[in-house]
Amino acid sequence: MRPVMFRGYNKKNGKWLYGSYILNRGHHFVAPDEFADGKTWEDYEVDADSVGQFTGLQDCDGVDIYEGDLLLSCEIAEVFEVIFDAPRFCLKDNDFGFRFLNRPENFIVEGTAYQDKGILKGDKA
Repeated sequence: MRPVMFRGYNKKNGKWLYGSYILNRGHHFVAPDEFADGKTWEDYEVDADSVGQFTGLQDCDGVDIYEGDLLLSCEIAEVFEVIFDAPRFCLKDNDFGFRFLNRPENFIVEGTAYQDKGILKGDKA
């Protein structure tokens, strides 16, 4: 069974945070299992649009793949966004709809849809 983890982008410190996802009173947080001394809730607040769940998969370089990642196909030199389409993670394909995320070893994480808008084929910057 894969671990259930999330990541989100904290604009306050400009870093990605990894851990449990918490939605409280309209604010989104990603926090590790244990809070660090001296940290407040604001230190764990993330942009809602950046939150993505861990797929349980890794790319050809051993990098964890999260929902919202942009993956470069080593076979056809195209970039796809990882999305969750219940009950599984898929690749968003602007030409064909969705593709199953199988054989992750044939992909390289190129960035995130949150930070790298416009590198997907057919998207307008």
